[in-house]
Amino acid sequence: MDYARLLFSFRGRINRARYLVVQIALLAVWFLVWVKSPFPQWENLGLAAAIPMIWINLATTAKRLHDHNRSGWWAVAVFVVNRLSYLYYGLFVGQNFGVDVPGVQILLPVMGAVALSLLQTWIVIELFFVIGTDGPNRFGPDPTRAAPTSAVGPRIESLGVPDFLLHRTGPHPT
Repeated sequence: MDYARLLFSFRGRINRARYLVVQIALLAVWFLVWVKSPFPQWENLGLAAAIPMIWINLATTAKRLHDHNRSGWWAVAVFVVNRLSYLYYGLFVGQNFGVDVPGVQILLPVMGAVALSLLQTWIVIELFFVIGTDGPNRFGPDPTRAAPTSAVGPRIESLGVPDFLLHRTGPHPT
């Protein structure tokens, strides 16, 4: 497996399993560096790691969107929604916790929080749970299937992930 192409290229497609593994790894790095840093000197490491982590997130999200036959430019919109919600919830919790705010002033931020939550929920369902386009599309071959190597029929490529994550329901097309 070519990890450099998987992590840094915007071309091609990836399946749900690979996308999930990369996103969990990014989340673990983010948690270690920014949230639960055991070493104070890692603070500078966090700033140096931010650019590659953003690039990897955008590249893998674009390839996951390609698997749904969508333009990779939608990855920018996903990134913006994630950052806006992070900023929004931080400001919302920071400004309104323990402060007496009239109900009318808090109604608009609550509606914004609900809208952002619904949008993020749709993004998570689309990227992590919905199966991509069956067969090849304009962005490349199906990442869950290899090209046929014999007259027997197509075979599932060994990707280092459990077989149940690779197989689609139903019989293989012949």
